[in-house]
Amino acid sequence: MKRIVFFHLLNNYTGSPMVLRNVIQVALSQKYKVDLYTSNSEGFLSGIPGITYHNNHYKRYNQKALTFFSFFASQIVLGFQLFMKYRKTDSLFYVNTILPFGGILMGRWMGKRVITHVHEFEISPKLLNRFLFGIVNRFSKETVVVSHFLTSNPNLKNKNVKVIYNSITEDFEGKAKAKHQKNKTFNVLMLASLRPYKGIFEFIELGNRLPQFTFTLVVSDSADDLKKFISEREIPKNVQIFPVQADVHPFYRNADLILNLAVKSQVVETFGLTILEGMYYGLPAIVPISGGITELVQEGFNGFHRDSTEIDEIVKTIETIATKPGYWNELHLNSLTMKEKFSRNKFETNILKLLTA
Repeated sequence: MKRIVFFHLLNNYTGSPMVLRNVIQVALSQKYKVDLYTSNSEGFLSGIPGITYHNNHYKRYNQKALTFFSFFASQIVLGFQLFMKYRKTDSLFYVNTILPFGGILMGRWMGKRVITHVHEFEISPKLLNRFLFGIVNRFSKETVVVSHFLTSNPNLKNKNVKVIYNSITEDFEGKAKAKHQKNKTFNVLMLASLRPYKGIFEFIELGNRLPQFTFTLVVSDSADDLKKFISEREIPKNVQIFPVQADVHPFYRNADLILNLAVKSQVVETFGLTILEGMYYGLPAIVPISGGITELVQEGFNGFHRDSTEIDEIVKTIETIATKPGYWNELHLNSLTMKEKFSRNKFETNILKLLTA
């Protein structure tokens, strides 16, 4: 029985580990033996039955220098571990994101088939970006990207590139139930981290500008980090902010509109998993004007493309969606239709073809 060895740097409740969990479930359904190298932190990769976990010794610190050291040290240690354990085994190495470069290098050196699942357009600093993409380009046998947008990424020079759209988890699909009418008080939802480039300040400003609506922000940060963030600024009364949540269904269920306000000058959204999750609840969406995330939203059909710095335009769009008779319901039905383009069945079929090629 063939073994697949998966790699992911930091296990948490963000999009990329959720996608890897879906890939792992496909592998398990085909009776592959599965090993996973990831951090000991809690996240979507925790508690998967039937797999063997290995600590990759990576840990994030408040000091960037310590985190940087932890990153490189973890990959060096990982390389030695892999050589000792897998040099004589029939194994496929599946690396999620460009960060676990130790798995790519050692896998190729041992003659394994190496697949890298690329979620990033670029990372900071530029020197690290060139280093990691250089390893992916030179040593990955195959590369998977999460949107057609990423196929034109100048950082990615590997010619053997496959586009496989992300999907939601089976558990999420089972729990998601589309709502059929707006709330009496229109509720705007965004899920993001507390990093400024995610548009959190723009989201708060929208709350200021639209006091008649409710704005709900769910961050992927701890309660302590959120408490510090709130203590340093004034938050409008109609803006609610919650720390990281293991169960986000109540927030989608109570929302009428979902936003992604990533600042285009600072970050490029290569997909947009929270937007896809919102589709399963029939939520219209407002997303950036560029990047892979635009592939989830057809302008005027199930949502809109808006520059997050153009607050006036976003305010007008939200008011139109919330108040124009019948308009929300039209967008809602179109959102439910659009989600089929990114169905879990399509994802699983494409991943299965990749693993068994």
